[in-house]
Amino acid sequence: MANVLNPDALHHELDRLDGWEGTVKDGISKSYTFDDFAGSIAFVNDVADHAEQAGHHPDLTISWDMVRVPFITHAAGGVTQDDITQAREVDGLPV
Repeated sequence: MANVLNPDALHHELDRLDGWEGTVKDGISKSYTFDDFAGSIAFVNDVADHAEQAGHHPDLTISWDMVRVPFITHAAGGVTQDDITQAREVDGLPV
């Protein structure tokens, strides 16, 4: 099982990500804004495909023009390097 990052390590990683925020215990998240609902859903489908391949699934929140993507490794009890890796991967998807 992956180890939970300490707060300093998480802060360092968040500084290297664009727009992600959070805490070790609560998880990390980022919101993406779109022109319309179709854009939000297309992005969600891309995130879902990636999550299935990675075996690491975020608890997505979808609204008309916004998608919130949170990551936390529940089994470890906090944010792990896997969550950081997935955040980077999601940032690489077309928006």
